[in-house]
Amino acid sequence: MVPPPMPPLLLIAALLAQAGLSEERARQILPRADLHALTDQQRAQFLEVAGDTFGYAGCNDTLARCLAANVTDKHAPRMAELVKALLLEGLSTSATIEMVERYYASFAKEKRQKLLDQDCAQLGEAKAPVAVVEYSDYQCPHCAAAAKPLRELVRALPAKVRLCFKYFPLPGHPRAPIASACAEYARQQGKFWEMGDLMFAHQEELGDSELKSFARQLGLDGDAMLRQAYAGRFDAVIERHKREGVAAGVQATPTVFFNGRQSTLPLKLEFLVFSAQDEDEWQRNRGGWDKD
Repeated sequence: MVPPPMPPLLLIAALLAQAGLSEERARQILPRADLHALTDQQRAQFLEVAGDTFGYAGCNDTLARCLAANVTDKHAPRMAELVKALLLEGLSTSATIEMVERYYASFAKEKRQKLLDQDCAQLGEAKAPVAVVEYSDYQCPHCAAAAKPLRELVRALPAKVRLCFKYFPLPGHPRAPIASACAEYARQQGKFWEMGDLMFAHQEELGDSELKSFARQLGLDGDAMLRQAYAGRFDAVIERHKREGVAAGVQATPTVFFNGRQSTLPLKLEFLVFSAQDEDEWQRNRGGWDKD
């Protein structure tokens, strides 16, 4: 059987995969995409991704065709920015395609989880339309790395985003449950985020003496904190968070949700802002994108 002919754009992408794609040639093929920040090789990757990826938000064709000069779909250039950012992160062509497809598929109603977003430490305006729920573990190094960009997200979009922190101590982290209990004690004393910062900064030093020291630095009673923590006063909150996370499919930390939609992009500020802005648009349209 003779294989079907390869579509022109994919053929061009295949031919350019090794040689690369100049900025001038990229403008001719994809006039509505700004690819000047990419290398020739990355531009060739971009063309391959664009020719093999559906323009989910707008013109109902491949992203490459949605970036043509005679198309007015405003979402295609935004989607192009996401592809470009992922390539700049060093992702392969196939990994970029997979991540982009997973990202847009995650907006569907049936993919969303029903999560409580009030029974937790809050950062941001109470009426912000985008509730970001994070499941975290104080002994998890990736959680420590995510703390700053998530905080910065709230500051970057102050009227749009609020952050809800939930406890999800992992079985392999023996000090995570008591650290979570100490954080909950600090939350009730108005020092949650400060306590979290100290614990994330000293993840290898979460013994009782260190936890008491952190409490003293914040003007809290460390002895009372540990006494209540070990007595199980905060266990119900921690278990409730963990049960909810397990039901939502959380298997690792940090896991982040935007209004119940699991984050599939890198937990870096630019991707968090991008996702929050898309989520805000989706919610404003009650489950859809702005019309062109």
